[in-house]
Amino acid sequence: MSGKVEDLKEKDFLAKTKKGIVLVDFWATWCHACKTVEPHLNDLTKKFNDKIKFYKINVTENPELSSRMGVMSLPNILILNNGKVKDQLIGASTKQAIESAIKKAIK
Repeated sequence: MSGKVEDLKEKDFLAKTKKGIVLVDFWATWCHACKTVEPHLNDLTKKFNDKIKFYKINVTENPELSSRMGVMSLPNILILNNGKVKDQLIGASTKQAIESAIKKAIK
């Protein structure tokens, strides 16, 4: 990955999240808080792109996946390790909070 959060669709979710550490940002175009988190994630991809994969999932386009993953509020960031949710950040998280969750996951 080259310092960019990649779009992810439901059909690819299992294949892309079953191995390794993955951060998934559930977002929507109408979500103002999602827009405040986006630059933080873009910055963090540059710092951690060799240790963790970064994806974003539009909840409007992927409602079944969002429901299955228990996403009720946005933004909703899940950190998965080998397909299992290890951490979750709900709401407009700070860059420091997201970075702290990433560091905890990669230990």
